Amino acid sequence: MAKAGCSKRVDKLSLRHKSHCLVYLFRLCCFPFTLVAAEIEHHGHLKYEYDGYTFSDSSVYQTRYGQHQLNQTAQLRYHLGGRWQSGWLAEVDYQLLAGYGKHRFQAMPLAEEYLGLGSVINDEQRLFNLTHPISEHRDFVMLQRLDRAIISYQTDNNVIKLGRQAITWGNGLFFNPMDFVNPFDPASLDKEYKTGDDMVYGQHLLQDGSDLQAAYVIRRNGDSDVTADVATLALKYHGFIDFVHEYDLLLAEHYDDTVAGVSSIISIGGAIWATDLVATWGEQDYLSLVSNWSYSWIGFEKNMTGTLEYFYNGLGISDGDYSPESLLQHPELVAKIERGELYNLARHYLTGSLYIEMTPLWSVSQNLFYNASDTSALYQLLSQNSLSDDLRLTTALTVPIGADGTEYGGLKVGDGQYISFELSLYAQLAWYF
Repeated sequence: MAKAGCSKRVDKLSLRHKSHCLVYLFRLCCFPFTLVAAEIEHHGHLKYEYDGYTFSDSSVYQTRYGQHQLNQTAQLRYHLGGRWQSGWLAEVDYQLLAGYGKHRFQAMPLAEEYLGLGSVINDEQRLFNLTHPISEHRDFVMLQRLDRAIISYQTDNNVIKLGRQAITWGNGLFFNPMDFVNPFDPASLDKEYKTGDDMVYGQHLLQDGSDLQAAYVIRRNGDSDVTADVATLALKYHGFIDFVHEYDLLLAEHYDDTVAGVSSIISIGGAIWATDLVATWGEQDYLSLVSNWSYSWIGFEKNMTGTLEYFYNGLGISDGDYSPESLLQHPELVAKIERGELYNLARHYLTGSLYIEMTPLWSVSQNLFYNASDTSALYQLLSQNSLSDDLRLTTALTVPIGADGTEYGGLKVGDGQYISFELSLYAQLAWYF
């Protein structure tokens, strides 16, 4: 027992020493900005994830993995930021990722394999390659990267940010068509941090509380060339009507598409109703819509929140045929899934969610994603427990519901072969420092 305690103290001293070294290097690199001492902040987290899948006899994954597949992932994220009195701010987020068991760092592992996507996150399409693989084997991957690297300048009414960062636009709670720059998978279990992109971002705050935002995302094409054809230029205005009704107006050039959107948030009888409508003109013209209703109340002496959300995917397949031959007839849909802008194949979706605060430190959520085009569904039971001020345990059960050949029941890839799993168990232990 004494040796174990000593080991823990050594680990903490080692981590603290590394933190002090990073702070020193950060001060040294940012010294040219000003001679005035900066206000330095640093924090981070360590996360360990363990998840497993079970496969049926008709699943293509049983041939590859057997009846079960287990994955383990460890992640270190360290944030370092410095603020100067002159208005300058510098931020860096370092990531160290390690995965064992063919684990994928991006969402939807089963669908990614079906569409032939890469298994490990990379910066091939980004302006700067800030990802460095340390070790890659068949069942093990380790890499390090910078997920944030930002230099910004702030005044009372203006913000300008340069570098790797993330933006989130739109009011979708699960599906979010207005958030087309690195959106989350609707069924993702960890939505704490978005993957950053290289961009220029600006925001101007008006006197009435409204604001104007602009973003220019710079990318590389398949030949590693920086071109406007794969860039994103977007403008968004956020305004108010009588300080009760909020709305957004969006105009963007995204890859080869022109995108326009309008959204609103209204309070009705204590509930919040939000709607986003997005129109896209390009190789294919289409509309996307998300509308959600959220209400909170106290039931059985516990805080509860109920949510209903409808998503219309204008690029979605309406007849339930998701075969490889059918996907070839929907190149725009496949392209957006490959780029990580969409995660679903069908036209109509309905999501229901119930959040219950069991205790001040323990919450339970139930989510049901329903594909109304083929009547398949995905059920999630999510538990989050704060074990202490800096330790959190998250567990989840995911169960697909539907017939073979449906999106959630299992996509068909051959005679009697489907991309499917019977259930998935997930556990994450996160320590914040």
